Amino acid sequence: MTKKLNLSDISYSFSKYMYIVSIVLVFLVFTIMSPQFLSLYSLQNLALETAPMLLMSCGISFVIFTGGIDLGTGSIASCTCVITGLYVSQVGNSIILLMLVVGCVMGVINGILVSKLKLPSFIVTLCTTNFWNFVALRLSPSGSQIIPLNKRSMVNWATKDVIGFPVIFWIALAITALLYFIQQYTVFGKTILSVGANTRATRMAGVDTDKAQIAAFVICDACCALAGAFYAYKLKSAVPTVGLDLNLLSIAAVALGGASMVGGRGSVLHTLVGVITITAVTSGLEIIGCNALWKDIIIGMILILAVCLNSDSKGRDLIIK
Repeated sequence: MTKKLNLSDISYSFSKYMYIVSIVLVFLVFTIMSPQFLSLYSLQNLALETAPMLLMSCGISFVIFTGGIDLGTGSIASCTCVITGLYVSQVGNSIILLMLVVGCVMGVINGILVSKLKLPSFIVTLCTTNFWNFVALRLSPSGSQIIPLNKRSMVNWATKDVIGFPVIFWIALAITALLYFIQQYTVFGKTILSVGANTRATRMAGVDTDKAQIAAFVICDACCALAGAFYAYKLKSAVPTVGLDLNLLSIAAVALGGASMVGGRGSVLHTLVGVITITAVTSGLEIIGCNALWKDIIIGMILILAVCLNSDSKGRDLIIK
């Protein structure tokens, strides 16, 4: 008897390798449309654009692995971008460490509200988003403020090329490697995925799921805060609106990396591929002169497609919250 072709089986199988297929297709399509897409200059710009987004996406991956979501990543990046741009000339490069501390504090606040008060993560982070946006706009009410020219030497190192690519790109790669090691080879990393797959069973096994959720938010918001500082270094200015579109892009990158949007499945390494894919799409659309409105629509369609391909229509990944 001939087995009936099941489209959901095909979708499920394809989703396992979607992150590889997508990046190959994106680079192939844009190279055909514009051969200069693979030029050294374009690749260097791609690496420069990828660095902050990579930090944000890898950070939010940990929250998504637990089955939660952080809608405040863009506003956190905006907030720390403004603080860095305004005060780096006075504090120096130690502002980066200060932003990491600020990010950790933001993560603790979000984590406690979600884990201890049992509030939905999307509601909590949606509310805190408004606060961080307020801080960014309050500190820079007149819009972007450039870092003084006589202080640019403090931040120029971040965009200088080392072995062909910017310094902040190598830093972002190093942090990604660290997060991948934590996820794959530590008890904490296994706990994060366990919480996302089955919170109740994980708690009954004696694991403190609240601490795991708080730690996931701390990692996420610390990475976003560092990304905001890097945006200030990259743009040489404090930009209070830099994070407006970053939330969608970072979530899309995680989805393209094959992570389950309900938690319990995913990899930081796959998120790296998703980030490169998303950044390549946005850069490619700019190179070919695509209208900015169409760019947002295309990114949204990619996110919908990624979520559809990653959805578990046959209950293979049973999630019990």
